[in-house]
Amino acid sequence: MSKYKVVTAHCVHAMLLQHTAFIAGVSTPAVKRFRDEFADVLKRLSENPFQFPPYEDPNLPKDVYRGAFFANWYKAVFSVSDNVVYLDAVIDCRAKSDTFWADK
Repeated sequence: MSKYKVVTAHCVHAMLLQHTAFIAGVSTPAVKRFRDEFADVLKRLSENPFQFPPYEDPNLPKDVYRGAFFANWYKAVFSVSDNVVYLDAVIDCRAKSDTFWADK
């Protein structure tokens, strides 16, 4: 049973499309793993987002964001307010993180 509502930022959809397009160019089975593991992260966020550690990034406010690793290289970055989880980004941890926050 979900205790938290998960709300995704508009830019997350574009990030997911970019990541899946890249992965699809490498391996079709890897796209399925990415999708399945992302769905699992969403489920776990709706159950208890505090199971994931704080996200440390010098460009972001301290102790506001948390991060959930999945699919070997990706991290879902989110914040929690009351019973709502705000998913703000899905980043490829192989890339520089400052490029993903340029629009914010």
